[in-house]
Amino acid sequence: MKRIKIDFCDGMTTDFFTDLLKTRYDVVRTDKPDYLFYSVFGNAHHRFGGIRIFWTGENVVPNFNYCDYAFGFHHLDFGDRYFRLPLWRLYGPALALAQEKHLRLSDTELLDRKFCSFVVSNTKQTDGKREELFERLSAYKPVASGGRYRNNVGGPVADKIAFQSGYKFALACENTYCPGYTTEKILDAFASGCVPVYYGDPLAARDFNPDAFISAHDFATTDALIEHIKKIDADDALYLRLMRAPVFKDGKMPDALTDDRILDFLSAIFDQPLESARRRFFVKPYLDVDYDAVKMRDAKGILKALCARSLRKLFKKTG
Repeated sequence: MKRIKIDFCDGMTTDFFTDLLKTRYDVVRTDKPDYLFYSVFGNAHHRFGGIRIFWTGENVVPNFNYCDYAFGFHHLDFGDRYFRLPLWRLYGPALALAQEKHLRLSDTELLDRKFCSFVVSNTKQTDGKREELFERLSAYKPVASGGRYRNNVGGPVADKIAFQSGYKFALACENTYCPGYTTEKILDAFASGCVPVYYGDPLAARDFNPDAFISAHDFATTDALIEHIKKIDADDALYLRLMRAPVFKDGKMPDALTDDRILDFLSAIFDQPLESARRRFFVKPYLDVDYDAVKMRDAKGILKALCARSLRKLFKKTG
């Protein structure tokens, strides 16, 4: 196996990529890497002069001026520099449960459940759509809220998937609407054995079987969506048809998101000479303040950097 020296910073998830890479490479984690994986929560990557590989679980478009390669949500085509890897793909245990969701329970068990669940705690950085759906659907039948928002089950639940498994439907809504931005929320609903009522990525049917979930984006109005949910709730055969549909079309993970395809993208980076892997324009370590990071929720780090720069200038003048 070829040895590769890597490291992670700025809120970068590690286990998924490390475990995957170990199937093809002798992976060495070191503070002097040739390749750095980084994310949006910090600026440490700016001090690294080697090959930078970006990944994010947030709704952020990669900045290819600062990374050589990137994983992201959006449906982009950028040569050998970009791979679409939605966040749900990293949730291995939930993914395994989701793929068998239509096989676990009998028809009687599926129908002998309460109406709908909803697990949300963050309402500060959203577009308000999921709160609206919760309110509108609750006017039809009580929706069990297991998060901190409008909790009505005696407090936040400890296990989201276990909680949702007691319900026929689950409101699975992203913080915001964006094509390609598909997180773990719809996967958690599938893993719970529910029919997801999904809002967020209007292209989610490219990842998942459209016969297995209800997409809010298929309806012109919220009224039409609510009426459709009510229709399915009242028709056992229609509900079971959705529940028995596999999570992926033809029961198969999309080819573009298999382990082999992800590894092939990474191998194209690691299998070429290190000096040939460079892609970004800014090739030297960037030590100044990155003002764009304000948009990436790193205001504290930027203020510290500003203070440090001011102190350096002050000492130069007084020295």
